[in-house]
Amino acid sequence: MKQIIFLVVLLFLFSCGTDNKKDAEKIVSEFISANAIDQRETVFEINLSTTNGKLIVAGETDRPKLKNKLLSVLERFNTVDQMVLLPDSTVGEKVFGLINLSVANLRTEPNHAAELATQALMGTPVKTLQLKNGWYRIQTPDNYISWVDDDGLFPLNEAGLQKWKESKRVIFIGDNGTIFENSDFRNPVSDVTTGNILQEVDRKPKSVQLLLPDGRTGFAEPEKWLDFENFKNTAQPDSASIRFLAKQLTGRPYLWGGTSARAMDCSGFVKTIYFMNGIVLARDASLQVKQGILVDTLINPGPFQTGDLLFFGQKASETSKERVTHVALSLGGNEFIHASGRIKINSFDPKSPVFSEYRKNSFISARRIIGAENSSGVVKVGEHPWY
Repeated sequence: MKQIIFLVVLLFLFSCGTDNKKDAEKIVSEFISANAIDQRETVFEINLSTTNGKLIVAGETDRPKLKNKLLSVLERFNTVDQMVLLPDSTVGEKVFGLINLSVANLRTEPNHAAELATQALMGTPVKTLQLKNGWYRIQTPDNYISWVDDDGLFPLNEAGLQKWKESKRVIFIGDNGTIFENSDFRNPVSDVTTGNILQEVDRKPKSVQLLLPDGRTGFAEPEKWLDFENFKNTAQPDSASIRFLAKQLTGRPYLWGGTSARAMDCSGFVKTIYFMNGIVLARDASLQVKQGILVDTLINPGPFQTGDLLFFGQKASETSKERVTHVALSLGGNEFIHASGRIKINSFDPKSPVFSEYRKNSFISARRIIGAENSSGVVKVGEHPWY
Protein backbone atom coordinates (compact mmCIF):
# COMPACT_ATOMS: atom_id res chain seq x y z
CA MET A 1 0.00 0.00 0.00
CA LYS A 2 2.81 2.42 0.90
CA GLN A 3 4.48 1.66 -2.42
CA ILE A 4 1.27 2.50 -4.29
CA ILE A 5 0.89 5.79 -2.44
CA PHE A 6 4.56 6.62 -3.16
CA LEU A 7 4.06 5.94 -6.88
CA VAL A 8 0.92 8.06 -6.95
CA VAL A 9 2.79 10.95 -5.32
CA LEU A 10 5.64 10.59 -7.82
CA LEU A 11 3.19 10.61 -10.74
CA PHE A 12 1.48 13.67 -9.29
CA LEU A 13 4.75 15.54 -8.88
CA PHE A 14 5.87 14.53 -12.37
CA SER A 15 2.56 15.69 -13.82
CA CYS A 16 2.77 19.02 -12.01
CA GLY A 17 6.36 19.46 -13.08
CA THR A 18 5.48 18.71 -16.70
CA ASP A 19 2.58 21.16 -16.64
CA ASN A 20 4.75 23.86 -15.05
CA LYS A 21 7.42 23.35 -17.67
CA LYS A 22 4.90 23.61 -20.50
CA ASP A 23 3.41 26.77 -18.99
CA ALA A 24 6.86 28.26 -18.50
CA GLU A 25 7.92 27.39 -22.07
CA LYS A 26 4.88 29.21 -23.38
CA ILE A 27 5.71 32.25 -21.24
CA VAL A 28 9.33 32.24 -22.47
CA SER A 29 8.16 32.07 -26.09
CA GLU A 30 5.79 34.99 -25.53
CA PHE A 31 8.55 36.88 -23.69
CA ILE A 32 10.94 36.52 -26.65
CA SER A 33 8.25 37.75 -29.03
CA ALA A 34 7.12 40.64 -26.82
CA ASN A 35 10.70 41.87 -26.36
CA ALA A 36 11.54 41.49 -30.06
CA ILE A 37 14.58 39.36 -29.26
CA ASP A 38 16.41 38.55 -32.48
CA GLN A 39 18.81 35.65 -32.03
CA ARG A 40 21.01 37.02 -34.82
CA GLU A 41 21.90 40.02 -32.68
CA THR A 42 21.26 38.77 -29.14
CA VAL A 43 22.28 35.59 -27.36
CA PHE A 44 19.18 34.40 -25.52
CA GLU A 45 19.20 30.62 -25.25
CA ILE A 46 16.85 29.35 -22.54
CA ASN A 47 16.66 25.72 -21.35
CA LEU A 48 13.95 24.77 -18.88
CA SER A 49 13.68 21.69 -16.70
CA THR A 50 11.97 20.72 -13.43
CA THR A 51 13.24 18.98 -10.34
CA ASN A 52 11.67 18.58 -6.88
CA GLY A 53 8.90 20.99 -7.80
CA LYS A 54 11.31 23.70 -8.90
CA LEU A 55 11.78 25.19 -12.36
CA ILE A 56 15.44 25.19 -13.41
CA VAL A 57 16.16 28.09 -15.78
CA ALA A 58 19.44 27.42 -17.59
CA GLY A 59 21.03 28.68 -20.80
CA GLU A 60 23.10 31.66 -21.93
CA THR A 61 22.55 35.32 -22.69
CA ASP A 62 24.59 38.47 -23.22
CA ARG A 63 21.79 40.70 -21.93
CA PRO A 64 21.65 40.82 -18.10
CA LYS A 65 18.60 43.11 -18.10
CA LEU A 66 16.64 40.62 -20.23
CA LYS A 67 17.73 37.78 -17.95
CA ASN A 68 16.51 39.58 -14.81
CA LYS A 69 13.28 40.55 -16.53
CA LEU A 70 12.59 36.94 -17.56
CA LEU A 71 13.36 35.58 -14.08
CA SER A 72 10.92 38.10 -12.66
CA VAL A 73 8.21 36.90 -15.05
CA LEU A 74 8.89 33.25 -14.10
CA GLU A 75 9.10 33.94 -10.35
CA ARG A 76 5.81 32.20 -9.53
CA PHE A 77 7.26 28.87 -10.72
CA ASN A 78 9.76 28.71 -7.82
CA THR A 79 12.69 29.18 -10.18
CA VAL A 80 16.35 28.28 -9.78
CA ASP A 81 18.64 30.53 -11.81
CA GLN A 82 21.35 28.62 -13.66
CA MET A 83 21.74 31.01 -16.60
CA VAL A 84 25.24 32.01 -17.71
CA LEU A 85 25.96 35.63 -18.59
CA LEU A 86 28.23 36.30 -21.56
CA PRO A 87 31.10 37.11 -21.84
CA ASP A 88 31.81 34.12 -19.60
CA SER A 89 34.90 32.83 -17.80
CA THR A 90 36.21 31.06 -20.93
CA VAL A 91 37.41 34.39 -22.36
CA GLY A 92 38.55 35.91 -19.07
CA GLU A 93 39.47 39.58 -19.41
CA LYS A 94 39.89 39.31 -23.20
CA VAL A 95 36.37 40.44 -24.02
CA PHE A 96 37.40 42.05 -27.32
CA GLY A 97 39.40 40.99 -30.33
CA LEU A 98 40.55 41.90 -33.83
CA ILE A 99 39.87 39.82 -36.92
CA ASN A 100 43.20 38.35 -37.97
CA LEU A 101 42.52 37.21 -41.57
CA SER A 102 41.89 39.32 -44.66
CA VAL A 103 38.40 37.80 -44.74
CA ALA A 104 37.36 35.57 -41.84
CA ASN A 105 34.46 33.14 -42.22
CA LEU A 106 32.00 33.39 -39.33
CA ARG A 107 29.68 30.46 -38.78
CA THR A 108 26.35 29.71 -37.11
CA GLU A 109 27.89 27.00 -34.90
CA PRO A 110 31.42 26.34 -33.62
CA ASN A 111 32.56 23.99 -36.40
CA HIS A 112 33.75 24.29 -39.99
CA ALA A 113 30.80 22.30 -41.35
CA ALA A 114 28.29 24.82 -40.01
CA GLU A 115 26.52 27.34 -42.23
CA LEU A 116 28.44 30.48 -43.19
CA ALA A 117 26.60 33.17 -41.23
CA THR A 118 28.68 36.16 -42.31
CA GLN A 119 32.26 37.34 -42.78
CA ALA A 120 34.47 39.96 -41.13
CA LEU A 121 37.48 41.84 -42.46
CA MET A 122 40.98 41.98 -41.01
CA GLY A 123 41.21 44.64 -38.32
CA THR A 124 37.50 44.58 -37.53
CA PRO A 125 37.04 45.02 -33.76
CA VAL A 126 34.67 42.50 -32.20
CA LYS A 127 33.30 41.60 -28.80
CA THR A 128 34.26 38.08 -27.63
CA LEU A 129 31.55 36.29 -25.68
CA GLN A 130 32.68 32.70 -25.30
CA LEU A 131 35.42 30.19 -26.21
CA LYS A 132 34.46 26.62 -27.03
CA ASN A 133 36.73 23.96 -28.57
CA GLY A 134 38.95 26.50 -30.31
CA TRP A 135 36.05 28.66 -31.54
CA TYR A 136 35.09 32.13 -30.32
CA ARG A 137 31.52 33.29 -30.19
CA ILE A 138 31.75 36.94 -31.18
CA GLN A 139 29.64 40.00 -31.90
CA THR A 140 30.68 42.19 -34.83
CA PRO A 141 30.19 45.99 -34.92
CA ASP A 142 26.85 45.49 -36.71
CA ASN A 143 25.69 43.46 -33.63
CA TYR A 144 25.69 40.12 -35.48
CA ILE A 145 26.40 37.01 -33.37
CA SER A 146 28.48 34.17 -34.86
CA TRP A 147 31.46 31.88 -34.34
CA VAL A 148 35.04 32.21 -35.64
CA ASP A 149 37.91 29.75 -35.24
CA ASP A 150 40.91 30.90 -33.21
CA ASP A 151 43.10 31.43 -36.30
CA GLY A 152 40.71 34.18 -37.37
CA LEU A 153 40.77 36.20 -34.15
CA PHE A 154 43.38 37.90 -32.00
CA PRO A 155 41.84 38.36 -28.50
CA LEU A 156 42.32 41.60 -26.55
CA ASN A 157 41.35 43.00 -23.19
CA GLU A 158 39.81 46.48 -22.92
CA ALA A 159 43.22 48.09 -22.50
CA GLY A 160 44.47 46.31 -25.61
CA LEU A 161 41.53 47.54 -27.66
CA GLN A 162 42.07 51.08 -26.41
CA LYS A 163 45.75 50.89 -27.34
CA TRP A 164 44.78 49.75 -30.84
CA LYS A 165 42.28 52.61 -31.16
CA GLU A 166 44.97 55.11 -30.19
CA SER A 167 47.55 53.68 -32.60
CA LYS A 168 48.35 54.87 -36.12
CA ARG A 169 45.92 52.83 -38.21
CA VAL A 170 45.44 52.64 -41.96
CA ILE A 171 42.65 51.22 -44.12
CA PHE A 172 43.12 49.48 -47.46
CA ILE A 173 41.02 51.12 -50.19
CA GLY A 174 42.37 49.02 -53.05
CA ASP A 175 40.74 45.92 -54.46
CA ASN A 176 43.03 43.06 -53.43
CA GLY A 177 46.70 43.12 -52.45
CA THR A 178 49.55 41.41 -50.61
CA ILE A 179 51.70 42.21 -47.59
CA PHE A 180 55.28 41.02 -48.01
CA GLU A 181 58.01 40.11 -45.57
CA ASN A 182 60.53 42.50 -47.15
CA SER A 183 60.41 46.07 -48.42
CA ASP A 184 61.41 44.80 -51.87
CA PHE A 185 58.10 42.88 -51.84
CA ARG A 186 59.33 39.30 -51.57
CA ASN A 187 57.85 36.46 -49.50
CA PRO A 188 54.13 37.00 -48.84
CA VAL A 189 52.93 37.39 -45.25
CA SER A 190 49.22 37.91 -45.87
CA ASP A 191 46.72 38.92 -48.50
CA VAL A 192 44.50 41.99 -48.02
CA THR A 193 41.25 43.23 -49.47
CA THR A 194 39.04 46.32 -49.46
CA GLY A 195 38.34 47.58 -45.94
CA ASN A 196 41.16 45.79 -44.07
CA ILE A 197 42.48 47.89 -41.16
CA LEU A 198 46.06 47.51 -39.92
CA GLN A 199 48.54 49.51 -37.88
CA GLU A 200 51.17 51.57 -39.66
CA VAL A 201 54.71 51.14 -38.32
CA ASP A 202 56.61 53.24 -40.85
CA ARG A 203 55.99 54.88 -44.21
CA LYS A 204 58.43 55.63 -46.95
CA PRO A 205 57.84 56.93 -50.49
CA LYS A 206 57.81 53.43 -51.96
CA SER A 207 56.61 51.23 -49.09
CA VAL A 208 54.57 51.20 -45.91
CA GLN A 209 55.41 48.87 -43.03
CA LEU A 210 52.33 47.34 -41.44
CA LEU A 211 51.55 45.51 -38.20
CA LEU A 212 48.92 42.75 -38.29
CA PRO A 213 46.69 42.08 -35.24
CA ASP A 214 48.71 39.02 -34.16
CA GLY A 215 52.04 40.87 -34.31
CA ARG A 216 53.24 39.85 -37.76
CA THR A 217 54.78 42.66 -39.76
CA GLY A 218 55.21 43.23 -43.45
CA PHE A 219 55.47 45.73 -46.27
CA ALA A 220 53.11 46.91 -49.01
CA GLU A 221 52.90 49.59 -51.63
CA PRO A 222 51.67 52.74 -49.84
CA GLU A 223 49.24 54.25 -52.37
CA LYS A 224 46.14 52.29 -51.34
CA TRP A 225 46.60 52.62 -47.56
CA LEU A 226 44.77 55.65 -46.12
CA ASP A 227 44.94 57.10 -42.64
CA PHE A 228 42.05 55.46 -40.78
CA GLU A 229 41.49 58.30 -38.32
CA ASN A 230 40.93 60.65 -41.22
CA PHE A 231 38.77 58.08 -43.01
CA LYS A 232 36.44 57.43 -40.09
CA ASN A 233 35.99 61.12 -39.30
CA THR A 234 35.44 62.36 -42.85
CA ALA A 235 33.91 59.48 -44.85
CA GLN A 236 30.24 59.98 -45.56
CA PRO A 237 27.97 58.51 -48.20
CA ASP A 238 27.13 60.48 -51.32
CA SER A 239 25.53 59.44 -54.59
CA ALA A 240 28.71 59.68 -56.67
CA SER A 241 30.91 57.55 -54.40
CA ILE A 242 28.15 54.98 -53.83
CA ARG A 243 27.58 54.60 -57.58
CA PHE A 244 31.32 54.41 -58.37
CA LEU A 245 32.18 51.69 -55.84
CA ALA A 246 29.04 49.67 -56.58
CA LYS A 247 29.82 49.59 -60.29
CA GLN A 248 33.45 48.68 -59.56
CA LEU A 249 32.17 45.43 -58.08
CA THR A 250 30.08 44.51 -61.13
CA GLY A 251 30.49 40.86 -62.04
CA ARG A 252 31.77 39.69 -58.64
CA PRO A 253 30.24 36.33 -57.62
CA TYR A 254 27.38 35.85 -55.19
CA LEU A 255 28.30 34.09 -51.94
CA TRP A 256 25.76 33.30 -49.23
CA GLY A 257 27.14 34.94 -46.08
CA GLY A 258 29.77 36.91 -48.01
CA THR A 259 30.57 40.48 -46.97
CA SER A 260 33.87 41.21 -48.71
CA ALA A 261 34.64 42.76 -52.08
CA ARG A 262 35.66 39.31 -53.35
CA ALA A 263 32.24 37.68 -53.15
CA MET A 264 29.10 38.66 -51.29
CA ASP A 265 25.40 38.14 -50.81
CA CYS A 266 22.79 40.86 -51.39
CA SER A 267 22.96 42.48 -47.93
CA GLY A 268 26.72 41.92 -47.74
CA PHE A 269 27.06 43.88 -50.99
CA VAL A 270 25.23 46.99 -49.74
CA LYS A 271 26.93 46.65 -46.35
CA THR A 272 30.37 46.68 -48.01
CA ILE A 273 29.50 49.71 -50.15
CA TYR A 274 28.29 51.71 -47.16
CA PHE A 275 31.15 50.70 -44.86
CA MET A 276 33.63 52.11 -47.39
CA ASN A 277 31.55 55.29 -47.24
CA GLY A 278 31.69 55.52 -43.45
CA ILE A 279 28.47 53.75 -42.41
CA VAL A 280 27.92 50.53 -40.44
CA LEU A 281 24.73 48.87 -41.71
CA ALA A 282 22.98 45.88 -40.16
CA ARG A 283 23.96 42.49 -41.55
CA ASP A 284 20.79 41.09 -43.13
CA ALA A 285 18.23 42.60 -45.49
CA SER A 286 15.45 41.94 -42.96
CA LEU A 287 17.43 44.01 -40.44
CA GLN A 288 18.51 46.73 -42.89
CA VAL A 289 14.85 47.39 -43.72
CA LYS A 290 14.52 48.90 -40.24
CA GLN A 291 17.30 51.44 -40.87
CA GLY A 292 17.27 54.84 -42.51
CA ILE A 293 14.22 56.81 -43.63
CA LEU A 294 11.27 55.25 -45.42
CA VAL A 295 10.97 56.47 -49.01
CA ASP A 296 7.49 57.28 -50.34
CA THR A 297 6.89 54.66 -53.02
CA LEU A 298 3.32 55.54 -53.94
CA ILE A 299 4.76 56.68 -57.25
CA ASN A 300 5.79 53.53 -59.10
CA PRO A 301 8.69 52.71 -58.99
CA GLY A 302 9.12 55.62 -56.63
CA PRO A 303 11.34 58.71 -56.45
CA PHE A 304 14.46 56.67 -55.82
CA GLN A 305 17.86 58.27 -55.41
CA THR A 306 21.24 56.66 -55.90
CA GLY A 307 22.13 54.84 -52.70
CA ASP A 308 18.58 54.10 -51.56
CA LEU A 309 18.10 50.55 -50.30
CA LEU A 310 15.41 48.68 -52.24
CA PHE A 311 13.79 45.70 -50.53
CA PHE A 312 12.12 42.71 -52.12
CA GLY A 313 10.32 39.60 -50.96
CA GLN A 314 6.85 38.51 -49.96
CA LYS A 315 4.36 41.32 -49.50
CA ALA A 316 1.99 41.29 -46.55
CA SER A 317 -1.41 39.71 -47.08
CA GLU A 318 -4.45 38.84 -44.98
CA THR A 319 -2.88 35.51 -44.08
CA SER A 320 0.86 36.27 -43.92
CA LYS A 321 3.27 38.92 -42.73
CA GLU A 322 5.67 40.86 -44.93
CA ARG A 323 8.90 38.92 -45.48
CA VAL A 324 12.00 40.71 -46.78
CA THR A 325 14.38 38.34 -48.59
CA HIS A 326 16.50 40.58 -50.84
CA VAL A 327 18.02 44.07 -50.98
CA ALA A 328 19.49 46.16 -53.80
CA LEU A 329 21.09 49.58 -54.21
CA SER A 330 19.24 52.11 -56.30
CA LEU A 331 21.22 53.82 -59.04
CA GLY A 332 18.51 56.47 -59.32
CA GLY A 333 15.26 56.23 -61.23
CA ASN A 334 14.48 52.73 -62.46
CA GLU A 335 17.90 51.11 -62.31
CA PHE A 336 19.38 49.23 -59.37
CA ILE A 337 22.47 47.12 -58.72
CA HIS A 338 22.48 44.02 -56.54
CA ALA A 339 24.02 40.62 -55.78
CA SER A 340 21.93 37.96 -57.48
CA GLY A 341 24.10 35.24 -58.93
CA ARG A 342 26.65 37.99 -59.46
CA ILE A 343 26.75 41.75 -58.97
CA LYS A 344 24.61 43.11 -61.80
CA ILE A 345 22.30 45.92 -62.84
CA ASN A 346 18.57 45.46 -63.38
CA SER A 347 15.69 47.82 -64.02
CA PHE A 348 12.04 48.30 -63.08
CA ASP A 349 11.39 49.67 -66.60
CA PRO A 350 9.79 47.06 -68.93
CA LYS A 351 11.41 48.80 -71.90
CA SER A 352 14.93 48.37 -70.50
CA PRO A 353 17.15 45.52 -71.78
CA VAL A 354 17.93 44.71 -68.11
CA PHE A 355 14.30 44.74 -66.97
CA SER A 356 13.46 42.22 -64.23
CA GLU A 357 9.78 41.41 -64.01
CA TYR A 358 10.43 39.21 -60.98
CA ARG A 359 12.06 42.04 -59.03
CA LYS A 360 9.39 44.52 -60.07
CA ASN A 361 6.63 42.21 -58.82
CA SER A 362 8.41 41.37 -55.56
CA PHE A 363 9.40 44.95 -54.65
CA ILE A 364 8.24 45.91 -51.16
CA SER A 365 9.78 49.18 -49.95
CA ALA A 366 12.75 51.54 -49.99
CA ARG A 367 14.84 53.15 -47.27
CA ARG A 368 17.14 56.16 -47.58
CA ILE A 369 20.51 56.08 -45.81
CA ILE A 370 22.14 59.19 -47.29
CA GLY A 371 21.03 62.07 -45.11
CA ALA A 372 19.83 59.74 -42.34
CA GLU A 373 23.21 59.10 -40.75
CA ASN A 374 22.05 60.04 -37.26
CA SER A 375 18.65 58.40 -37.25
CA SER A 376 16.86 55.05 -37.36
CA GLY A 377 19.76 52.85 -36.35
CA VAL A 378 22.27 54.19 -38.87
CA VAL A 379 25.72 54.31 -37.24
CA LYS A 380 28.76 56.18 -38.53
CA VAL A 381 32.05 54.27 -38.37
CA GLY A 382 33.61 57.26 -36.62
CA GLU A 383 30.97 57.17 -33.90
CA HIS A 384 31.06 53.46 -33.23
CA PRO A 385 32.73 52.95 -29.82
CA TRP A 386 34.81 49.96 -30.96
CA TYR A 387 36.55 51.90 -33.76
